[in-house]
Amino acid sequence: MENILQTLEDRKMMHPLVITLGCREEVQQVFVAVEGQALPVSLGIVAAVDRLLKLHFIVNMEFAAECRHILHFLQRSVLHLSDELPLSRGATDLSLYIRSKKHKC
Repeated sequence: MENILQTLEDRKMMHPLVITLGCREEVQQVFVAVEGQALPVSLGIVAAVDRLLKLHFIVNMEFAAECRHILHFLQRSVLHLSDELPLSRGATDLSLYIRSKKHKC
């Protein structure tokens, strides 16, 4: 974990990130890395993404540029937290599809 945190620091990546250890079929550990610290998350990747989004709102931290669109989609479509940024056309379509499926169940 020290090597991962050092690499993030060297690349000047100070925004929160989810880090998983293990392989795709068997994730062994999940962390939220923020400002040089690796905070363990025992409830899995979904809980880690939830904490990542909460850090964005509580501490006013920016999303990583590489995943900004995905996190913005989750913020708007899953958490129902709006802001002034528009969703892309594809994300809007997916959001409408998800909402229509929830109402049919």
